[in-house]
Amino acid sequence: MPGAPLSRWTMSYFAVALACLLSGLALMGFGFGFPSADAGAPDTLVLVHLIAIGWLGLLFLGALLQFAPVLAAASPRLPGIAAPALVALSFGLLLLLLGFLSLGGRLEFDIVVLPIGGILLLIGFGVHVLSIAATLMARKQHDPPGFLVLLGLLALAVTAGLGLAFSCLLAGVVMPDWAGDLLAHGLPAHAFSGLVGWMTLTAIGVSYRLFSMFMLAPEKSRFGRWLGVAAFTGLISLWAGAMTAWVLPEFRDVAFWPASAFFALSIVCYLADLVAMFLARRRKALELNTSAGLVSVLHLPTGLVLIFLSQTVAASGPLLETGVYCLAMGWLSGLGLAQLYKIVPFLTWLEAYGPVMGRSAVPRVQDLVREPKARMYFALYHVAVIAGGLCLLLGLDFWFRLAAWAQFATVAGLGLEFIRARRLSYAPERLRLPSGAVRPQLVTANPN
Repeated sequence: MPGAPLSRWTMSYFAVALACLLSGLALMGFGFGFPSADAGAPDTLVLVHLIAIGWLGLLFLGALLQFAPVLAAASPRLPGIAAPALVALSFGLLLLLLGFLSLGGRLEFDIVVLPIGGILLLIGFGVHVLSIAATLMARKQHDPPGFLVLLGLLALAVTAGLGLAFSCLLAGVVMPDWAGDLLAHGLPAHAFSGLVGWMTLTAIGVSYRLFSMFMLAPEKSRFGRWLGVAAFTGLISLWAGAMTAWVLPEFRDVAFWPASAFFALSIVCYLADLVAMFLARRRKALELNTSAGLVSVLHLPTGLVLIFLSQTVAASGPLLETGVYCLAMGWLSGLGLAQLYKIVPFLTWLEAYGPVMGRSAVPRVQDLVREPKARMYFALYHVAVIAGGLCLLLGLDFWFRLAAWAQFATVAGLGLEFIRARRLSYAPERLRLPSGAVRPQLVTANPN
């Protein structure tokens, strides 16, 4: 990104993340985990953590390696942690998944791999939290995007810490008398700290800047301050609600209502600012990454409404699970794929042609991609996500699996487009590699 050195390992994070997403979609297609199994079954835990940590977690961290210095207008702090953290996170996730598979009787590994995996994940996430937070804190005044990312990092630390505690309890490493209550009342805090606190707040913070940049819209946020206050209060209310439900179980049904209200307010502020950006934009014809990203935003209120209804109305369908699916696969995954479609060719262009800019004719960033084909992939992806959500609600397991395979096919197609961009396959042949240009590696970058 402009104003920041290229991160050597961002593409490596993206590559592992995409592999995890494809693996998760394939498992859904084969009927592994929910809805073929219970929502709390070990198979479902495998699927959830493969998507949440392997895909979304690594995607966000890889993007922040490059984007946090842009938000802070400062050089990255502790840049050397990126590679060892990726190794720790990858092995930690692998051990965690092996532990869940052993809990479900599919493998026979010692269950102690669960807390070992939790420790590695906590280390990997922890050093990223320190590095990214230190980079952002270098800026004296924080605008809404930077503040929201800091809140997301705080939620990530809590999520990882609770995850380690749960892995120790499941493995029987520690089994105090209150372990059952912690699992019962702490799991909602763990899940929503990750889904809403870490992932959604971070996605909102980063997308503020990206949407503004790519729509050529004013960066000033009308409701950003209110959003930040509501998001911070929502996080505190979420954790206070978990403690209240643990200590005073009779208040469990109302303990999380304040957090829900504040998070709803923060989402309303975000959507209002997006509408204002869209109306004030100077780029009338939107690029594909922006239009696809805006479509992904539509899944955000849909998922939150379904989760809200699951707590307020009696329904036979899995409203909560469908809401989480909309947030994970529609909002977060859709937004992530949309921004990857711009970030990968843009960083590739900087890496390949940065050394010869001003000295040789070079292709445009748009010359590294072919939008018509990718536009079809994005359209089919969102149709498949909507179809998958409807199938979950209606209990159509077979058709849900077909929708998962459709998502797999579209993500695989986009993955091939990312590879072609890295290989400069679409660049005009006469401009592809002028003298002095750098041919990028597939999953690592040569920092300028």
